[in-house]
Amino acid sequence: MQETFAQFAEAMAGDGLAFLHTRMQAGQCGPVLAAAIEDRIVGAIGPMEVRPDAIGCPQLMPQYFAVLPEARGQGLGRVLCQAEGLASLGFTHTTSV
Repeated sequence: MQETFAQFAEAMAGDGLAFLHTRMQAGQCGPVLAAAIEDRIVGAIGPMEVRPDAIGCPQLMPQYFAVLPEARGQGLGRVLCQAEGLASLGFTHTTSV
């Protein structure tokens, strides 16, 4: 299943997942959580990496987060965020006019 991440990352390149995949391959980032359906990765959030801020306090680094459009609406994004104890700050929705 891990080999399907490259295809997922390319499909979600606009959300930064191709960049994240490059960093993963180079061993330059912390863990990435992934969601799969039928042995194919369809969602991910990461890196789940904590580093000290300017005054030494632990800080979770910003993450890249995406779920393939065809896999949305099944709660996968919510599960990925809750797996690490993250809380939802709300929802957004955009529509083209």
